[in-house]
Amino acid sequence: MTENEKSDVRAVVFSHLAGIALAPTVTALAGRNVFSLFGGPGNWLSLDEIEQRIRVNRGYLRVALRLLASAGWMEQRLNLNQADGGRTVTFALTPEGAVAIELAAQVYAEIVPFMGVAIGIKDCLSGKSQESFLLMLRALILRSKQGWVPDRVGDPVAARICREIRRHLDGILVGPAVVALARAGVFTELQRGPVQESAIPANREALSCIFDLLIAQGWLTRDQKNCVSLTAAGAYVGQIATSYGVTVSYLPLFTAVETLLFGDPQFPRVDKGGVELLVDRAMNVWGSGGAHKTYFKRVDEIVVEIFNRPLHLQPKGICDMGCGDATLLLHLYEVVRDQTARGKVLEDHPLMLVGADFNRVARKVAHLRLYRSKIPHCTILPGDINRPALLAADLESMGLDVHDLLHVRSFLDHNRVYAPPLAYVAGSRRARSTGAFAHRGKEIFPDELEENLVQHLRRWAPYVGRFGLIVLELHTLPPEITAANLERTLAIAYDGTHGYSDQYLVELPVFMDCAREAGLQAEMKFQGRFPASELATVSINFFTASGGDTLAVSSQHSALSIQP
Repeated sequence: MTENEKSDVRAVVFSHLAGIALAPTVTALAGRNVFSLFGGPGNWLSLDEIEQRIRVNRGYLRVALRLLASAGWMEQRLNLNQADGGRTVTFALTPEGAVAIELAAQVYAEIVPFMGVAIGIKDCLSGKSQESFLLMLRALILRSKQGWVPDRVGDPVAARICREIRRHLDGILVGPAVVALARAGVFTELQRGPVQESAIPANREALSCIFDLLIAQGWLTRDQKNCVSLTAAGAYVGQIATSYGVTVSYLPLFTAVETLLFGDPQFPRVDKGGVELLVDRAMNVWGSGGAHKTYFKRVDEIVVEIFNRPLHLQPKGICDMGCGDATLLLHLYEVVRDQTARGKVLEDHPLMLVGADFNRVARKVAHLRLYRSKIPHCTILPGDINRPALLAADLESMGLDVHDLLHVRSFLDHNRVYAPPLAYVAGSRRARSTGAFAHRGKEIFPDELEENLVQHLRRWAPYVGRFGLIVLELHTLPPEITAANLERTLAIAYDGTHGYSDQYLVELPVFMDCAREAGLQAEMKFQGRFPASELATVSINFFTASGGDTLAVSSQHSALSIQP
């Protein structure tokens, strides 16, 4: 495929994932007549004015309305002067939004009930689900083939919105289906060449139904002998299937949007056994682990430079806070082993791998992967991103100094548990973020969130050690930028999954300013932005403690080698 053809496929995928966030949001707001309060395009309402008319959890309402602003269906106005700190925010329907709500509200409501059982597609493939699930899936796939909403002939704006809505709705079916097929190895089998449908080990009826869906997407073909083949677009989808994983893993969260907005926001997020209720963590780890491989190349450059130094100027190991399934740790071990001078002397100077994670399921998966990979020196332990001192103490009990390790973490800082900033006077800083932030339904103002981020990073500054901290982080975009680039960014899906689950994405420039204020200095030659434009929603930075005793960027050592 050409790059333009791949871009076209990604545009469809991005719309699919946006739909998973937007459909339950629009359905919940329409069900409580929130849109009728606006009256029509151009009428501005504050959160206070909405709250006076409807009982709502203000923090999640701000998240919801900002999602619609990112879709171009609303406008958001923020007062970011120092006295206000982003506390005053107003919203208005756009002309496109008025058309979209009219077209979408009813048909979104038709598919939202399916979201509660959609992850069950994997059980459907294995024949474990009930017949009622398959009947529901068949009916919705038929609706997809019929186009969901009537065409609007002669109105280019309405026609474009109809296309967006169709893709949103398709995404709620396609996303779980692609994830189920990818995790079951079906895409891998199909990428080898045409396959007889009956040769694929899966429930025949369910598989045929899902293949019908992918055929309608133009990603699969089936001949008269029931032999199925991936199209070029379908093969590319198979390659990027993990892109669906993270958003689809949050389907339980999106089924709770109405409760988040209008019910008791304090409902349990985990069961008595500690298993998360609003995200399929195993699926999330699979999706994030695969997607993150895209960003490892820039991390490799940093690691290679550090582990090509003389031995006494190298870290004893690598510590990954929030290690997930250990994908990054394993990758970095292979980089050190195969691409650096340290790799030539690992028998005499072993590399210690330390993985820390708050989630028990992730720790279990990480431990198993490291064991199966026969990593000789490794440990997995509980870790809390908010408590670097605890990590240091745990390492000390094992005979390791936190300062002797290269620290890495990927997509974790935004997932810290929020705590109101200490000794902070409201309005004492000029907020820059356009984001919407909530904790258990309560609104967090942008100035307070930024101060919280500064204090969080400042806690880590003393622990980044002599070898620095590599941070991969996720970011939001200003709604007007997202709305102008809907087919080029995953920002809506990111903002939905993170905003409703009390995670805190800020724009890349805001993140960098907060890090600098916290005493972390970025080595700009190593910075990576993805994409490398104003649409950057992922960054890689190599931080050292400003003014600290560090070897992390000691250029006079970087070219020295170790003799085997």
